[in-house]
Amino acid sequence: MLYKSITVKEIDTIFDSVQLKTEYLQKLISEAKLRITVPDSIYEINRQIINTWNYMFSKRILRNMFFESDKYIHGVNCKKRIDFLIDDWHNKGLGSLDWPFSAMGYDAYIAKINRRENLSEEQKDDIAARDTIRFRRIKDINACRNDYIENLIVYHNDNIIPTFGHIRGVDFYINGCPFDQKVSRGIGRAFLSRYPENAYETAVAHPELVAKSLYENQDEERFDYDPRLYIIYLDNDISSTDIEQAIIETDFNTPMKIQFSYNHAQKGKKEYTTSCYVLLLRHRTCGNL
Repeated sequence: MLYKSITVKEIDTIFDSVQLKTEYLQKLISEAKLRITVPDSIYEINRQIINTWNYMFSKRILRNMFFESDKYIHGVNCKKRIDFLIDDWHNKGLGSLDWPFSAMGYDAYIAKINRRENLSEEQKDDIAARDTIRFRRIKDINACRNDYIENLIVYHNDNIIPTFGHIRGVDFYINGCPFDQKVSRGIGRAFLSRYPENAYETAVAHPELVAKSLYENQDEERFDYDPRLYIIYLDNDISSTDIEQAIIETDFNTPMKIQFSYNHAQKGKKEYTTSCYVLLLRHRTCGNL
């Protein structure tokens, strides 16, 4: 809990280099007018960050450093690129902005094409080539959107301390608590099966139910009940304007409390409680799943 103190593990999660740690201490010493100097060893640098940690003061310095970082500048540039990539997709007639296959399902996808006896070899090649292009482009669009989203969440919420690297497991500290950003291509098959008549409307009205379903249906190999910030695409063709509006409308101050059950292969069914934020990305007018 960064409100009270900071640990070496949290320091290494926020900073991705000794250089950034040193820069932070230099700014802290200057702004707080401390009569100390930045030490040379990594151990002493970490100790000095711990001993001088002041949540409100440190948060302000870290946020200002983030807004000057290459990571933030890249995210800002993603705004124009997102809209360019989506326009270019439509200009090239690539169809709906939907995944042609999953990364793990590529072999099955190719096998399905090969079984189509009504197609020539050239036609099969053309279909596979077009869908591979679509897959690559969607990956590029989503990478830009994810970087842009992370920037906007920090920019619009001064209760957030960002991380400067890409440490798996923590992307933000919100009100001093760690949250892992998870991106979902949709609300999931389980949610669709549970609410077949009105899944879209239910997701918009009750995002906590979507989060609960995603926690309950995660792969056991990657199972955890850590606090998460879920980014969920209700529509795929999302512009940079739609993204910013969704972030502005989302409450990033009070997390949802999620209680869920998970049926483990070895341990059986267990109950869990966690905290979660949900960012629903959709057209500002009602769309389709």
